[in-house]
Formats: sequence, structure tokens, C-alpha cells
Amino acid sequence: MSRPLAVLLAVAGLVLSLLVVAPANAAVPSESRWRYDIRQAMSGSRIYVAARVDGTPRLAVNLDIDNTSLATYYDKGEAVWVVHRFAAFAAERGVVTLFNTGRLSGAGRLARVADQLRAAGYTVTAICGRATRDEGLAHSKQRCRAWFVRRGYTLIANVGNRSTDFTGGNYERAFRLPSYGNQLG
Repeated sequence: MSRPLAVLLAVAGLVLSLLVVAPANAAVPSESRWRYDIRQAMSGSRIYVAARVDGTPRLAVNLDIDNTSLATYYDKGEAVWVVHRFAAFAAERGVVTLFNTGRLSGAGRLARVADQLRAAGYTVTAICGRATRDEGLAHSKQRCRAWFVRRGYTLIANVGNRSTDFTGGNYERAFRLPSYGNQLG
């Protein structure tokens, strides 16, 4: 093996080792690290929205709730500041905020969640939750995005922290927050 190839392979191995996601049994990081990681994940989100807004009617951002819009592991019930700021920025440009949650719908549950979101400072245009008939969380999330699209919304951004938030389509751009091996729900 040539020396340049060996060096290239060694560098590639180092880069790959830095990109490996923490295993599910790894310790959850500090709140300050979580907040830093969220800022990194949302980097460029407002620039994207500003560039994307083009006069198309019914543009929307689709937000997960737990540990995305509302902190449920750190600062329980408080708005996740960077996501809140993103939603407010989008709203100033005429983009509505839709919420998509794995929490069960029915029996007034989503009304209570909407109240929590409003108390944290969000404007809630619509909220869609998991139905008992859903074939899992990924199916529920996709069903909700499809429901929003059928109502005439164009989902220009989808923000969440778990792989199930991004399975399927019906959105233009994804912003994936950390979940540390799905330890943050």
C-alpha cells in the first residue's frame, strides 16, 4: 500500500470514528452540551426560511414537541429556546407553526399539549398526534405530515430529534436535533 493511500485511510478512519453516534447506553450529556448541540443542529435554519419564503401561500414548519419544541428532559415544560426563536422568525415571515407529536390524541390530550405550547410562547396553528390505529410512531408522524399537506400546507421545514420524525416525506428540509441514542424522547 502506498504511503499517501495509507495516510488517507487513516484520516478517513479518524473522521468516521468522530461521526459515530453515541450508543444508547452512553450517559446523557449536560444541559449546556445539549443546548450547544441544538444550536449546531439548527444552524442556518433562519437563513433557509428567509430564502425559502417566496409568496407561496400556506407555508409551514412542522415541529415535534418532546425535547424539540418543549424541553421534557431538561427544564421540563419550558420552550427549547433555539426552536422557539426559529418558529417566531418563521411566523414573522408569514410561515405558520404546525405541531406533530407521538403523544396520543383524543380525550382532550392534545388541547392540554396545545395549552402547554402556548404557555411556553408558541403560536399553535394545528397539532396532530398519534392515533391508536397507527402502525407505530414513524407511521403516525408521516400520517400527520400528510394530513397537514392535504389541508393545503407546504412543509418547508421539519424539526425533530428522533429518526421517526423524519421517516417518509411531505417536507422539504430537515433539522435533526440530538437525541443521544434515543435517550431523549
